[in-house]
Amino acid sequence: MFYFISSRLLTGFWFLLSDGDITSLLVGVVFIPMSVYVSAKLSEKTDLANRAFYINIAKIPKFIWFFLYQFIKGGTDTAVRLFSFDIKLQPEFIHYPIKHLPAGSPMNLFMNEVSLLPGSVSLIREPTSVLVHVLAVTKSSLEYIYECELAICELYSLDIYSQCHVSSTRKVS
Repeated sequence: MFYFISSRLLTGFWFLLSDGDITSLLVGVVFIPMSVYVSAKLSEKTDLANRAFYINIAKIPKFIWFFLYQFIKGGTDTAVRLFSFDIKLQPEFIHYPIKHLPAGSPMNLFMNEVSLLPGSVSLIREPTSVLVHVLAVTKSSLEYIYECELAICELYSLDIYSQCHVSSTRKVS
């Protein structure tokens, strides 16, 4: 059913782009099925990544409070840096190792929220880390990123204690 609806919608869109020219279907015959295929494959991956994670509704107010606090703190920090005569900047890229978050919607939310922290922007998601650009690498900037990760773990009710110790335990044979 997905393929049928997608192909009809994309064919209609193709006609809109080509001003209803029937001869454009010679090219559309190749690209419309390719678009449907790519769309189906991408939606399968997204569905698999998001399937197992649900937001704990009771934790939303606490997360919104954390989010607003970080948003205001980030804006204030930027304003202070802007109007300061002695701007102490040491912009760098850091690879922040992901400790608790799985791929999917928790990781996507983390990437978006890190960009709201004072002086940081998340750039690239890697399998076990995130590339973050910060205005100054300090202990507090890394702590803010970790607090962000913990807040998202709490929002999704992820068990961080078992994840910390699973990797450190060894099988004795």
